[in-house]
Amino acid sequence: MTEVQARRALVDAGRRLLIEGLVARSWGNLSVRLGPSAMAITPSGIPYPELTEEMIVVVDLGTGDWRGSWKPSGERRIHRDIYLRRPDVEAIVHTHQNAASACAAARVPVPAPWGETPSAAYGLPGTKALSRAAVEALGSDGPAILLANHGVFAVGSDMDQAFDRVSVLESACADFIAEKAPGRLPARVDAPWDPLWLSPLTLADGSPALLSVAPFSRAWAHLVWPLKAALDDLAQFVGTRVPAATALPNRRPKVGALFVKDSGLIVCGADAEALALVVEKAARATLGGESLGGAVPIPAWEARLMHWVYKNSYSKRAAAATKLRSVAEG
Repeated sequence: MTEVQARRALVDAGRRLLIEGLVARSWGNLSVRLGPSAMAITPSGIPYPELTEEMIVVVDLGTGDWRGSWKPSGERRIHRDIYLRRPDVEAIVHTHQNAASACAAARVPVPAPWGETPSAAYGLPGTKALSRAAVEALGSDGPAILLANHGVFAVGSDMDQAFDRVSVLESACADFIAEKAPGRLPARVDAPWDPLWLSPLTLADGSPALLSVAPFSRAWAHLVWPLKAALDDLAQFVGTRVPAATALPNRRPKVGALFVKDSGLIVCGADAEALALVVEKAARATLGGESLGGAVPIPAWEARLMHWVYKNSYSKRAAAATKLRSVAEG
């Protein structure tokens, strides 16, 4: 594949991630091999609807150096290490899909048509420890793995095969949970997100908010328990947990989200809709994970670190990239 073809293929694949409901915003990442010594990978912090061919980053597999105006995905180490270990791999898809994330939060292997899909050991995103764990779990011929508290990596001889594998794994994870918890969940954990679950709301202090009645968020709200961060994308947004209350708040919740008994989930801020989606996915992981031995919360200090990094680096970089593109387009 030429570099021009790779850039086009990755932009198209990013849109496909959104259409198939496998990611939200810029979470997840994609790459393709460029010959024996390089890979093309999606950039960090760019929402897929805004992704252009110019934003794709080329990374040297030997040195890890990259060229381009955008920083490559924070998970580039895993992509690079997989290509170095697996000469048969030509494309990699990393997603944060619902059902597989629930199994990943419980850190359990899942039966799939190709055999058992392992869960790699937990590690902080972007670290050598996580990359080592991922490459070890994938092995010399594995098609896909779960990353504990994180999501899925699937590989293929081309992008279509890698996509097929994440789709098959999502159905397998949803079926696995349904079999373990028959009739005990408010919906299938792989049910698609419905924007109609959100409605506008104004708090007593005049703050605008959204009310989410997404099925797992509403089910969790009835418990009036804080939801601990068992997925790293929730940790990025809120830190250690989403609090709960018995009545609507008078002012904006401190972390931007609050479960309210008999109502659902209140979310506020510029990222309210994305936050609602991420909290719903985390509620699915926690409730669905109960039948698998229980979702394992991310250590508190690591959740706080992820939140700090997201606020002070990732989200600001995404906003700056969007602004730069707007200026470039006049």
